[in-house]
Amino acid sequence: MVELGFLRKLRDATKGGSRASGESLFSLSSAYISLETKLGLTTSGKCAISIKAADGNYFYEMQQEVQRFISAAKPDIDLQYRTVTDSYGYLWMILEGSKIEDLLAGITSIDDAVKEKGFADELLAVVFPFSSNRDNVHGDKKYYLIYNYKRDNFYPFVSAGSNTRNTEEEMKIMAAVGQEIPFEKDMALWYPLWDLPV
Repeated sequence: MVELGFLRKLRDATKGGSRASGESLFSLSSAYISLETKLGLTTSGKCAISIKAADGNYFYEMQQEVQRFISAAKPDIDLQYRTVTDSYGYLWMILEGSKIEDLLAGITSIDDAVKEKGFADELLAVVFPFSSNRDNVHGDKKYYLIYNYKRDNFYPFVSAGSNTRNTEEEMKIMAAVGQEIPFEKDMALWYPLWDLPV
């Protein structure tokens, strides 16, 4: 059954994953502690994976398998799931959960489903939003760690509203976790993603 297959992947994923992207994503399971202790940033309880939407049965079947996985995994992990298609034609699969480990296991299993259906080249990014517990200092800024599939690494994005970014805060994030996760050293490749659905 598909559900049992996904649960096996889920259990494998929680042990650290078996592919490059899975290992890179799971490095965040410890790095998020540094974000909290050094910068006062906490996980928002959400993450989203972005894939270029396509027509056809295979793409539809992939989405159905993801939905079945989320339903079948309910006894083991606490995840909510929804999808959004943005104005650029990218499908965002959004997860919500109380633990970062559950989010990482869920997003890694979605990654598996997408790749097994032959859409690996259409994967764009995984976005992890963070909240500041120092709101009086940081104001309305929005904090993200973005995993870039093409580069197999993370970079920070701090939105300061009105399509402006705060590079100073982004540099602080790099300083805090740049040695703990695969990090993009070339700042020219820290692409801003505006109007994120998380």
